[in-house]
Amino acid sequence: MSIKSYSCILSIFFALGLTACNQTAPTDNAPTAKADGQAGAFVGCYSVEKNSPAQIKVSEQAGGFVMQMKEPDGAKTLWDNPEPLDEISVDEAWDYFGVNALSLDKSDVERVLARPDEMMVLAKIKDASQNINPMLDSPYVVYIFKGANTIYQVPCDDTPVDIVKDGEKTVQAFYQ
Repeated sequence: MSIKSYSCILSIFFALGLTACNQTAPTDNAPTAKADGQAGAFVGCYSVEKNSPAQIKVSEQAGGFVMQMKEPDGAKTLWDNPEPLDEISVDEAWDYFGVNALSLDKSDVERVLARPDEMMVLAKIKDASQNINPMLDSPYVVYIFKGANTIYQVPCDDTPVDIVKDGEKTVQAFYQ
């Protein structure tokens, strides 16, 4: 291959690279449509502690999302009644996650579901953000009544939990 051909090929790649760099990424922070293939990103069970029984379940129901909390050990049912979740914009969600100890930035958040009573807000974090932020050891962050922290997607299970007793063990282990 001659030097002239080689420089022509390099020029083409350079021009293609400039064209790709010149394209702007969408900046709309509105909730994404379900058709984007990510609707299932939230479906599953969650726990505030890694490798522990599920405490929260998110499902799709009637074209939207619902959440259920595990009932206390000894209850007649394992999960409480489904409560609706709303998909909200990242801008709206930032009211909950704006102050956090996770070095989380608004640009790290991909999608957000929230209870209408604002007691729980669940955010899916962008993969790239999780990879570069050592504080994010899970692709999900939850705001539960005035506090934000990571939450872990765990297998759904039928294991009853004693939230008070199990919570005391978690706190004791944290401070030892």
